[in-house]
Amino acid sequence: MSIVEHDLERPRPEPGAAAGVAANGSGAVAPGATERTSSAMRITCPQDQLSRGLGIVGRAVGGRTTLPVLNNVFLASDGERLKLSATNLEIGITTWVRGHVEGEGQLTVPARLLGDFVNSLPAGHTVLLDANPRTHSLHLECDRYKANIKGIDAEEFPPIPSADDRPTIRLGAGLLKEMIQQVAFSAARDESRPVLAGVNLRLDETRLVLSAADGFRLSKREAALEQGLPEKLDIIIPARALTELARLLDDGDEDVEVTVTPNRTQVLFRVRSESGEVNLVSRLLEGQFPDLERVIPKTHTTRIVVKRGDFVTATRIAALFARDAANVVKLDVTPGDEGGLMPSKIALSANALEVGDNTGELEAIVDGEATYISFSAEFLADVLGVLNAEDIALEITGPLSPAVVRGIGLAEYTHVIMPMHTVR
Repeated sequence: MSIVEHDLERPRPEPGAAAGVAANGSGAVAPGATERTSSAMRITCPQDQLSRGLGIVGRAVGGRTTLPVLNNVFLASDGERLKLSATNLEIGITTWVRGHVEGEGQLTVPARLLGDFVNSLPAGHTVLLDANPRTHSLHLECDRYKANIKGIDAEEFPPIPSADDRPTIRLGAGLLKEMIQQVAFSAARDESRPVLAGVNLRLDETRLVLSAADGFRLSKREAALEQGLPEKLDIIIPARALTELARLLDDGDEDVEVTVTPNRTQVLFRVRSESGEVNLVSRLLEGQFPDLERVIPKTHTTRIVVKRGDFVTATRIAALFARDAANVVKLDVTPGDEGGLMPSKIALSANALEVGDNTGELEAIVDGEATYISFSAEFLADVLGVLNAEDIALEITGPLSPAVVRGIGLAEYTHVIMPMHTVR
């Protein structure tokens, strides 16, 4: 049964309950559950591929949890492949490893121990995995090495939904990875306001927009898709889930298929490449995402254009002193004179009373008034790190007003950063 079909039939969660990616007996639910039976699993597969697969799903293994099975990785035979899954009830990741299947079955074993053991095995050899359904243990052999790892019955592992053949959205892996990297860092790192810990995904016909904000900065990235949807889509995905997804994506042209369940409680990404297939499923956040268009300044009094490389270097140096001064970096903007005798410039400085101070001057094109403004060194470095443009534009209205950062030639990306309140 597909993720969508099963989701239509499953009970709805109680009001106020968070929709998880798997059923764990505590109220978190997930579509795609299938009946499982225990039998003897016996599979051989290449060590390097098994190591890679365990590394992929290991990103979703539960950390501090009261459910021991969430520290385990789920192993099962699936045709001529070994299926690997892990979940922390927020996200779930599934991938497959090609191998030779002699017996079918399933089991869960500690993810860290299994991963460390497989990674330590000699490269270029095959690994035998032989599960004992009666003792819930896994026997492994590779070259001259053998091990037995005690596990937990697969029946106790939360079922993770699988992708169907009806994706809601399809776009290139490289494009999606870039969009996530340019937006997700602006999401809130705490969950005092849950929706701000997520990334808003909106699709209007063929116009896809990812947005994130934490109250001090916001990022918005747009892209045009070849094929859209007949109706609008507006969902909020946890930023942590998208960050994990970006780590799984290549920079190539392979497509990523995105499926959203009809009741808008979960989203599933299916990534296919030459190295195999990976599925990542995440719960969706409930709530109304803020209208960021109302926050983005529409006018400015000063516009600066500066070389990105120079801006990055000056910010990095100033940050060395700023970390002992509330992380504040000050920018003094000086327009040139009409005769060109005095060129336009920006001075970046940081001053820590007990450490010292520094100033770096940059050549710039300044259009408008002389001004000054202060930013968080970390926030400024974050946005400069994701802009792959040669020149950066900084649009300022005043020392206490939000500023806009853009990459020249990157009209589809907008970043707004709030200034720090300092005395000049």
